Amino acid sequence: TNKNKKKIKKKLREEQEQEQEEVGLVRMKQSVAITLVATLVAMFLNLKGVQATYGVDVSQATYENAWSCLKSNGYTFGIIRCYESIGKPDSKCPHTIYNAWDSGMEHVDIYMFPDPTAGNPAGQVDSMVNYLAQYNIKPKGQKPATYGMLWLDIEGPQYWTSSQTTNRNFFSGLVSQAKSHGIPLGVYTSASQWGPIMGDWSGGSAFPLWYAHYDGSASFSDFRPFGGWTRPAIKQFNGDKTVCGAGVDLNWYPSGITFNATIIE
Repeated sequence: TNKNKKKIKKKLREEQEQEQEEVGLVRMKQSVAITLVATLVAMFLNLKGVQATYGVDVSQATYENAWSCLKSNGYTFGIIRCYESIGKPDSKCPHTIYNAWDSGMEHVDIYMFPDPTAGNPAGQVDSMVNYLAQYNIKPKGQKPATYGMLWLDIEGPQYWTSSQTTNRNFFSGLVSQAKSHGIPLGVYTSASQWGPIMGDWSGGSAFPLWYAHYDGSASFSDFRPFGGWTRPAIKQFNGDKTVCGAGVDLNWYPSGITFNATIIE
């Protein structure tokens, strides 16, 4: 009958509408799933892109077995003291440079702890450069007889004069003489050290900053601008540690920061 036909058509229509709703729900779920997967993939790729680079600095003789152990534990750069605060080149530096390169370090830099009270900043730089040259070690040379950068260690107000003007002039003398040798420069310091020594002065801010804050965190989240620096290059986040039998300080920087000088392979 016509009534039965109408009921059948109505039922079919309702079934079609229900089916369409179900298809719509399935498609919506698929779209959400695809979006979620895409988001997770993007997050994964971003996380892979933000990789960290770890390294150590040393102020004592460090041998190949220690550097090899450090490399196998994820440390890929070393910064070696080559001038001491008592006003002379560090005799342990040359062999430690060779040992670091020979053990597979990807970057090897040096640092200078000057003697400000002795004056003659140019002579101190020359003394270190000439001492390294006796071992055929030169900036921008060939591995292993080279180093990437020279970091000027500005800390310990007790090692400096009471005159910030004198301290600034001494620092400028170090910079000028290092530049005359073609040495790429960076500055190691922190707000608590720079201020008492140099005052409110931005004379070092043209160079990469390696700062110290022993909070155990491999992150720049703690950094606050000072001395003209608005962002750092390296963080020394832990000090006076023994790793692989070597006395080291622990350092970190996020991958993607480029400040090391080009070294001939």
